[in-house]
Amino acid sequence: MHDGERLIAEQDVVIRDHHVLNVRISEHMSESFWRLDVSNPAALRASMTTTVSETDSFLMHLINDAVSGQSAAWRQLAEWGHENLSRPAPGFRLAPAG
Repeated sequence: MHDGERLIAEQDVVIRDHHVLNVRISEHMSESFWRLDVSNPAALRASMTTTVSETDSFLMHLINDAVSGQSAAWRQLAEWGHENLSRPAPGFRLAPAG
């Protein structure tokens, strides 16, 4: 947990019938932002983190829905995180096999 933040909710979410991702939602009260951490516990260094302001955004809507207990929102957050985990970093190119 980062300084000044408190864990709001956490859940392991199964996506695509077999991938388990851990989704954590925390809040930094004094700086008014939320943090979304999505990680793959089965893989080393497979995590992504983003901060979300309290403004009207699709991630903030999903966070609010997940915190209120909507399983579809947890799944969507996990899917969003999975897509970002599997996307190569800008400027990064995989070397051809050989």
